[in-house]
Amino acid sequence: MPDLNKKPTTVFALGGIEEIGKNMYIIEHDDELFIIDCGNKFSDENELPGVTSVICPFDYLVENQNKIKGLIITHAHEDHIGGVPFLLKTVKIPVIYGSLLVQNILKRKMKEHPDAKIEKFVELKDDLKIETKHFKIDFFRVCHSIPLCFGVCLQTPNGNVVTCGDFRFDFSDKMEQTDIHKICEVAKRGVDLLLCETTNAEAQGFSTSEKYVLDEIRRQISKAPGRVFITTFASNLRRIQNIIEIAINLNKRICIIGKTMDDNIRTSINTGLLKTFKTDFVEPCDIKNTPDNELVIVLTGSQGEPTAALSMMTAGKYPHVILKPSDTILFSSNPIPGNFASVEELVNKLYKCGVKVVQNSATCKLHASGHATQTELELMIKLVAPKYIIPIHGEYKMLSAMEQNVEFLGIEPERYVQLSNGQKVHLVNHELQVTDVFVDTKEVYVDGKKINEDNSKVLGARRILGTDGVFNATIVIDRKAKKIIGLPILITRGCFYANASMGLIKKICYSIKENIEREMQQSHQPITNQTIRKIAENTITFFIWKNKNKRPLVKATVFDEKIG
Repeated sequence: MPDLNKKPTTVFALGGIEEIGKNMYIIEHDDELFIIDCGNKFSDENELPGVTSVICPFDYLVENQNKIKGLIITHAHEDHIGGVPFLLKTVKIPVIYGSLLVQNILKRKMKEHPDAKIEKFVELKDDLKIETKHFKIDFFRVCHSIPLCFGVCLQTPNGNVVTCGDFRFDFSDKMEQTDIHKICEVAKRGVDLLLCETTNAEAQGFSTSEKYVLDEIRRQISKAPGRVFITTFASNLRRIQNIIEIAINLNKRICIIGKTMDDNIRTSINTGLLKTFKTDFVEPCDIKNTPDNELVIVLTGSQGEPTAALSMMTAGKYPHVILKPSDTILFSSNPIPGNFASVEELVNKLYKCGVKVVQNSATCKLHASGHATQTELELMIKLVAPKYIIPIHGEYKMLSAMEQNVEFLGIEPERYVQLSNGQKVHLVNHELQVTDVFVDTKEVYVDGKKINEDNSKVLGARRILGTDGVFNATIVIDRKAKKIIGLPILITRGCFYANASMGLIKKICYSIKENIEREMQQSHQPITNQTIRKIAENTITFFIWKNKNKRPLVKATVFDEKIG
């Protein structure tokens, strides 16, 4: 029987459940609180115009500022680290725990956010141990698509909580192994709750070993007659590092194109994870001076992004590269959901340029996910042997697929606890209690380097501008005579072509003039500019909706006639 008088250990997610991105998890006991990860989620330009990324709200952390003991970052991907600068602008984090790679990437980010401050950074290593009044915390290494990734074990007064981070099992990777021995040591303590990622819960079997991917890339580079272009995720730092090493071993020179990718490579070199010489690299402006058969170009654009380097090249708009029939383009990635059409469009454009295009397929392995498949997830669960499981880091369909995996392992349904963002669970004497208490998790929109404080209003205006355009009216009034001087001046952008609708424009002008003058003459009090603007805007909105079936953003400006 649980001790009803004992204080519970609380666990919840501010983000990362029923979504890919915004990973942020809170473990709290009494007067102490640890944050695990603080990521962002990249926005859909069509759904969120002008929004560069989405982050979690920090209101709960502001309210519990004094409880915060530290932020633990499992690895350096944006969906786990991208929200940190904004968090540091909002609350004081006494200590950040992260790998050397995390530290260097955060230093780079801080240059873009001078008002964010890191109080103290402690390097996260395999043997690091953290001990506070209520918590004992240690770590285990996991294999992923970026170096130096960790799972976390938190020993609390009510039981042990483990989050495995983003992981996979790839036994061919000698540098980055998931540490099975340490996981078994953690399991021997007894694990009460496992927070387990679900990204590839629908994928059967074991994932393709990265070794096979690198072998295929090496083969493609070796047989290519001219330049080789390799496009992949800038976040897949481990693969990019290996591609560079392959190219150097084949006596090729490397050119990196894409700001994020270039930044990540420079950070990797500065961290000591990648050993290279300046002579191994070619600047984009020097591509033309390098023999084609000696050049490997690693670049962004694998998802068909219109402004990425590869798309610019297909349009002939990239200043340093003109594609040739002797070029080979390798797609070392798969399209993420929502990008299939744009990737296909890009591939078709590349074929029109006459280049050779090679994509990932069953017979040509150019990509392997960094996330655990069904069998790998089952292996992790069997190794950890948790009493309860909370699925994280996945959309709803992934969480549901994970439930089937858990059922296959013979784990009782009540041990698999599917939550929503913000929903608190309590761990009391090794028993998990699901509550109906929710923390606010309303998404926060980031516009460039700043948080958009008025999300709904600004986004609404942007959606209107993007679909129905804008309509401006300038009105000059003679208050003494109670009339409008001349006709209003109307300007439209993105709504309809004014020159082709001059009849409608004149009708709107005369209607505005008539409606305002009637109000001025009938009113016993001086009419305000606000009232004039409202009349004009309502008149414009009525006519455009009636004749064009559009609702543009309408603004009116009022000037008084200058006297004397």
